[in-house]
Amino acid sequence: MKNGNATISVKLALPDISAVRRFAGWIAPRLNKGDWLLLSGDLGAGKTELARGIIRQIFGVYTDVPSPTFTLIQHYESPEIKLLHTDLYRLESSEEIAELGLLDETDSIVLVEWPEKLGAYMPEKAVTIHLEDVGSIRQCTLHVVPDNADFFHGLDDFINREKVLTDFLEKNGYGQAVRTTLAGDASSRRYERLEMDNKRFILMDWPALPNENDDYKAKVFLSKSVTDFRDICAYLIRCGLSAPEIYAQDDAQGFLVLEDFGQHNFTETIDAKDPHLPILYHESIMALAALYHHADTKNPQTNGRQFSTPVRYDKAIILTEIQKFIDWYMPSLEKTLPDSALAAWEEIWGTLVTKLEAMKVHDVMMLRDVHSPNLHWLDNRQSIRRVGFIDIQDGIAGHPAYDVVSLLQDARRDLPKDFEGRFKALYVTETGLDAEDFDTAYNIFGVQRNLRILGIFVWLSKVQGKSSYLQHIPRVNGYIKAGLAHAALADLRGWFETYVPEVLAT
Repeated sequence: MKNGNATISVKLALPDISAVRRFAGWIAPRLNKGDWLLLSGDLGAGKTELARGIIRQIFGVYTDVPSPTFTLIQHYESPEIKLLHTDLYRLESSEEIAELGLLDETDSIVLVEWPEKLGAYMPEKAVTIHLEDVGSIRQCTLHVVPDNADFFHGLDDFINREKVLTDFLEKNGYGQAVRTTLAGDASSRRYERLEMDNKRFILMDWPALPNENDDYKAKVFLSKSVTDFRDICAYLIRCGLSAPEIYAQDDAQGFLVLEDFGQHNFTETIDAKDPHLPILYHESIMALAALYHHADTKNPQTNGRQFSTPVRYDKAIILTEIQKFIDWYMPSLEKTLPDSALAAWEEIWGTLVTKLEAMKVHDVMMLRDVHSPNLHWLDNRQSIRRVGFIDIQDGIAGHPAYDVVSLLQDARRDLPKDFEGRFKALYVTETGLDAEDFDTAYNIFGVQRNLRILGIFVWLSKVQGKSSYLQHIPRVNGYIKAGLAHAALADLRGWFETYVPEVLAT
């Protein structure tokens, strides 16, 4: 790192186009409203590719990102952020800058190619990235003013991680693979698609974060390493289900090379109104029923193999999860609950958990996130193996009703109206469970899960700026209202009538 009179500079090598895209993944989260990122370099240096990578990190990997060489400006917008991508190569004078309106974009991220044309309009605090070919290697130099020095935070970690990851891929025979960054999830995990010899694989990059300091994740036993994902994949495969095969692993570094289930999940099938959707959900229910029958009644978490987090979905986890509703959703309604309401809340939920624990049903491997984005249809397989499960690392021992709720009460998509009753009944038939008890458990977990989701959606909006999740709140409220109509939840319904009638008004 060099500290000159006006700027602080850092150099790094980007050996191929995949490295440029990964670097874009490092830059994108650091950009905020009002930031200017200036991309300089000769023709063919990689400016547009870097800009394209940044834009796709922010707006999605399938976003169409044409070069703005002829249009001069391309606009991108989501509920959270606006971005302008401009190429000034064809400008003859800096006086044309004012005509473009760039200087008025105070609430947008602005990416500028050929920033030399800005002249006197060059923003003082912009971050500049200069790309150039040095021999056979593309070299990148970042320049920031001292006030923006925090922009470099984490860059050394990124560079070191890239080296360790490259060594891992080389060692395991994937060094020549073409690497494409994929959309991630709301975690520290990062994904790439690897392509070589006409085959595709998924790279999971999950660095250990010992200082993550997330008390909530610890209390509800959300996984922190690849070992849980690896073990639960193996468990599901032994049960006759489809989870990604593991082809290479480094538990210490947090690297896995996985089977690629493809780009299309159940969400896309729902959106396309595919007439085959009932088959997908039928086989998903049958897969969950098979998981129930394979459970070890004494310790479903092990079933012949010791998992790294042998824990049960119990009262403590349930109460911790629904605290998200109290801590985040209630304030969004500008309501403060009296102590008596909070005491009644805990007492009611304690009674409901006791009711669940009294049921004569054995635990299963509860995957916790069985919903449309995490399910893939594998048409080349047979029966229940056509359903591919991903995002399963948080699985723990728990009641079989929970994953059925997760599947049939999709927080982000509307399913056909007959699906819930139809497939809930199918699960009861296939497992032989008591229909009345299962219906009670289904409604308790339905309300509990969706209360947590309400809190998380508000948290995502307030803390991470992801306001798009708020559009799903009416749907989630609808699930809660339906669950509260069950006789076993009469006391909880009364609590809502007294303190939060807004939920029932949906």
